[in-house]
Amino acid sequence: MTGAPKEFKTETQKMIYDALEKSGIEYTRIESDPGISMDDCLNIDRAFGIDTVKTILLTNRQKNRFWLYVTHARKPFITKEFGASLQIPRVSFADEELMMQLLGTRHGAATPFGLLREEASDVVFVMDKDVASREKIVITDGDPCGFIAISNSDLFRLIGKDPVLIENPAEMQ
Repeated sequence: MTGAPKEFKTETQKMIYDALEKSGIEYTRIESDPGISMDDCLNIDRAFGIDTVKTILLTNRQKNRFWLYVTHARKPFITKEFGASLQIPRVSFADEELMMQLLGTRHGAATPFGLLREEASDVVFVMDKDVASREKIVITDGDPCGFIAISNSDLFRLIGKDPVLIENPAEMQ
């Protein structure tokens, strides 16, 4: 499909589609069962012909610094390696309360589009180099049942940030 859904499930989702429309950015989208796990996303991958990515919101122990990491869907994520690649101390997954506060999304719906929110202005955008080099990626639209295929260049232009690029050395599963 193209164009916004007829009904929005969250204010963040509405904000995303409004920003896409205002910017005139082309995208395709699908609605599906929730794509919470990577196994859930296999049908989404087939529908788009592009592998989905996983998007993770991370925080430090004090919960005052945040990183939004976009990486391969099927590569394991190891917090120690992530921290070492950015030369930062230990990080952990942000809880759902922090995700709602910063990105306006729940677990399973983290998206780089959340960086459009004023509350996310201090979140560092990090992306795996291999994912950043793709022409297009598939990410959620702020809801675990909504997915958008968009070019990386359009995504970066829309959110107004180029990501910090790192290499995820983990083996593909």
